[in-house]
Amino acid sequence: MSQFSENENWYVCSIVVQARPEKLSLVKEAILAISGAEIHGEKSEEGKLVVTLESNRQLALADLMDEIKDIPGVIVVSLISNYLDEKNK
Repeated sequence: MSQFSENENWYVCSIVVQARPEKLSLVKEAILAISGAEIHGEKSEEGKLVVTLESNRQLALADLMDEIKDIPGVIVVSLISNYLDEKNK
């Protein structure tokens, strides 16, 4: 569920996070601590997570991706899709 009002711009992206399987629980904990991040799926044995990020600022999504890349145990973050809903003011 989005934390933004109907009058705000809304940006969301879907990413796959590849992490070291032995660090996956710590990576998940760090991702869930990020406002606007949700984990929707995982393949534990491969260290893969499907994550969405949302914000009311488009550039904030890139910042959030960088924050996830810096989590110890993360190998790579891949952008899968990007969606925006901009309100005309």
